[in-house]
Amino acid sequence: MADNTASTGTVRVALVGAGGICNSVHLPSLRSMPDVEVVAVCDLIPERAAATAQKWSIPKSYTLMREMFAAEKIDAVFCLVEPGSMFYVAMLALQHGYPVFCEKPPGITSCQADALARRSDSLGKPVMVGFNRRFIPVVREAKKHLAAAKSITQVEGCFYKYGSGDRFDLGGLTAFASDTIHAVDLLRYLSGAKTARKTALLAQALDCPMENQWNGIMEFDNGVHGIIKANYLSGGRVHQFQVHGIGMAAFIDLGFGEGRAQADILTHSGAVSYSLASSGQASETVTHLDGKQLAGSSEFYKYYGYYFEDRHFIDCLKSGQTPECCIQDARESLRLVEQLLTSRL
Repeated sequence: MADNTASTGTVRVALVGAGGICNSVHLPSLRSMPDVEVVAVCDLIPERAAATAQKWSIPKSYTLMREMFAAEKIDAVFCLVEPGSMFYVAMLALQHGYPVFCEKPPGITSCQADALARRSDSLGKPVMVGFNRRFIPVVREAKKHLAAAKSITQVEGCFYKYGSGDRFDLGGLTAFASDTIHAVDLLRYLSGAKTARKTALLAQALDCPMENQWNGIMEFDNGVHGIIKANYLSGGRVHQFQVHGIGMAAFIDLGFGEGRAQADILTHSGAVSYSLASSGQASETVTHLDGKQLAGSSEFYKYYGYYFEDRHFIDCLKSGQTPECCIQDARESLRLVEQLLTSRL
């Protein structure tokens, strides 16, 4: 049952969903925090719950959430299930009085995300959504550098992979809504916008029963222009972003075949040159940012933001502050995905 006391000491966490993302990034993150105790794990597959409990020395494993909630003293619930189940799992945890961390996307429709936001507001319990790219140290450092620009004018992001576009949520959700939403959310975050005034999208299905290629443009509510590109039948995993301000730009590399975390900040000052061939190089400086160095670790779960988003959620529980990526904000990224998908050219 919910304890409802201020978590000034150890935060007792229960996990729902014992799959890959639980074991590969969230449990390594949580188990490295001395003020977090993972008290139980729940999964519909008993063997998977038991195996995860044994691997990470978690005291109890369950197959039914209600049994876990009735038996354990819990301060927060991490919902790490597939998109089609997320709404029901997160809502049940909320209804039992628990603060919730849920993986992205926060439901399969903005209507579900809105319902979670209303319930979060009415109960006074936070819901944080795992858009981990916002918490990648090199992304946050690049954003700090960009604060020196007079204004941000354009953002661009891509997510390319090779695989099947109909594998997400067993084919119940497009790759754009389930996976590319990471890039859409980060573009919104980097632009400083809440919503988009205008959107347009080209999409097609390439050797696949579902769409697997998208090219979209956005005009955000603050005037920043955005470009999103995704292709799930490309040469491999590429995940990169550009942010352009007046006299400054950031080129953020979050993957080219391998998981990367690095960025280059290009800053102009002084002489202008429009042609290397005719007048030589302009007065520009390049600042390189090493994401692993910024994270203080070469562990993927750390330099790729998972540790830092989990840490942020725990810190907000202890301080009583609203998480940065709360459901009230994160739902806007799901709305933007829906807006893009309905504004076909």
